[in-house]
Amino acid sequence: MTPRSLTASPLPAISREHIETSSMKAKATRFLDLIEDKVQYLVPRWQRRYVWGETEIHRLIDDMLAIADAQNQERPHYGGTMITVLESSAGGMKVHRVVDGQQRLTTVSILLACIAETLDANGTGGELTGEDIRDDLLFNPRKQEDRRRKLRLQDGDEDEYRRIIESDSPGSGDGHVASAWRIVRKRVNSENVQPLINGLHRLRVITIGLDDRDDAQQIFESLNATGKPLTEGEKVKNWLLMGLAEGVQEKLHEEHWKKAIEKALDARHHRERIDVFLRDVMRWWTVSMVAGHRTYDEFRRWAIRKGCDNPENRPELCATLAHLAALYGQLTGTAPGPSGRVKRRLDHLRAMGIDAHRPFTLRLLSDAQRAGASGHDSKWLVPTLDAVSSWITRLWLAGHSFTGLGKAFVGLAGVTVPADESDTARFWRRRIAEVPERIAVPTDSAVTDGIRLTPKYGGKDTRATRAVLCAIMYHQQRGEAPSCGKLTVEHIMPQKLTEDWRSDLGERAEDIHGRHLHRLGNLTLCGPEWNSALARHLFDKKKPLYEASSVLITRRLHKLPNWDEAAIRQRAKELAEEALKLWPWTGGS
Repeated sequence: MTPRSLTASPLPAISREHIETSSMKAKATRFLDLIEDKVQYLVPRWQRRYVWGETEIHRLIDDMLAIADAQNQERPHYGGTMITVLESSAGGMKVHRVVDGQQRLTTVSILLACIAETLDANGTGGELTGEDIRDDLLFNPRKQEDRRRKLRLQDGDEDEYRRIIESDSPGSGDGHVASAWRIVRKRVNSENVQPLINGLHRLRVITIGLDDRDDAQQIFESLNATGKPLTEGEKVKNWLLMGLAEGVQEKLHEEHWKKAIEKALDARHHRERIDVFLRDVMRWWTVSMVAGHRTYDEFRRWAIRKGCDNPENRPELCATLAHLAALYGQLTGTAPGPSGRVKRRLDHLRAMGIDAHRPFTLRLLSDAQRAGASGHDSKWLVPTLDAVSSWITRLWLAGHSFTGLGKAFVGLAGVTVPADESDTARFWRRRIAEVPERIAVPTDSAVTDGIRLTPKYGGKDTRATRAVLCAIMYHQQRGEAPSCGKLTVEHIMPQKLTEDWRSDLGERAEDIHGRHLHRLGNLTLCGPEWNSALARHLFDKKKPLYEASSVLITRRLHKLPNWDEAAIRQRAKELAEEALKLWPWTGGS
């Protein structure tokens, strides 16, 4: 049976009617024929960057080796689709813009560079030498100095690719292109270089040439080629830039997308961060729970409804997204933001690890910044963030479900503050107080009971426990508190009982352990001086270490005579009192 990865790939999912009624020309082409003539392929700025990793690269190399060994040597191997737009044809040089296929085109070019390097050291590969590959497949004739490289990528990808094919510190850099070279270089050797060349000779692609009468974006979206799918953020970027003049594309991509959005979200190597940002923006703008995989579709529909889809409106839309990305980066901690009270509130919300609030808090930050810029009072922001913080933290402390919380915050994001409202913070507290009962802000007694009775350790709970205990520590110690980044959540009564602990706890040891082990009263913060080997030691042996702790809530433990059920309950009570001070709730008043 032929492996699935070696079966011929179908034409992309573009309708036959579309092919017949446009200037598109689809045909099977030997891949190496695409790059043997005087030609250059440009990856436009609206395109995604190179993203292939080990899985895709190894699959392509394995395919080349497999088809080289196939019994039927006359059977070609189809490796996907190549869609280009012919930009110019002068002096015998054809310049194409790549709509689809840059991942495969880049990877094969890197593979050829590695093959050439191997041939240089080990001799020829049939009729080919390393020099042949560079002169005929990677570079154009020397008289075309301004357009020598047959493939030009974008941004950092271009720099890394140039170093690879020019043998100028190849593989240096932290991007996907440099990583691809390192992966390919390990695979290519003197024993498999000839089979790889044979496989490349048999590689075919379906080529589709477009002209300016074809809708490149529609075609791009309808492709069903193999390879890593576009992220939602990449689709949005493509839509924003496609069809604009080259100079405009370059300016918007460089100033807004790369230097603003990618930088603010620290997303150069974390594409999913742009996806989440855009999803939360669309949840705010559409006041609906937009699913992550529907972000691009909702964005495009929203832009059409708002009249922002015209090319002349896209620069302003790009600038708006760049501005919001800077604010969203304050929520994620990837961009610099305000200091003082606003920062402390945002730090706590982020530390809790519960992000359902972000469409609403992004809107709050945007409103406050706009108010400040226009000379209006924005002091309402801190007490409003306090209300958000109290809501989320109390829900978690009480052990209540978060189901519906995201929808509630999205609903709030779409609320209009009346122009004559004199107290914006009170307005928002009233609206929070009106949310459905199932996700309402818990009462003081519910918070106290939750701290006493519900487990707060394991999975995401551990992160939230650390955030709550750190907030209490900062409140108690102010400027004397150590950095929370070096602290970990530790059990006072150990996770596994020893015989000594059973003796200390008495005949109900197992019951006490089962009930209280992961409750907040039995959890504390410890620094790097804490040795995990001490975790099971009896309380008396831990007390000297507690006494030396820089964390006040931990240091106080050394004053206790023993650690039993009564001590755990008393500490839970004390922590509840601290929590109610830090995250108060008086309703909508």
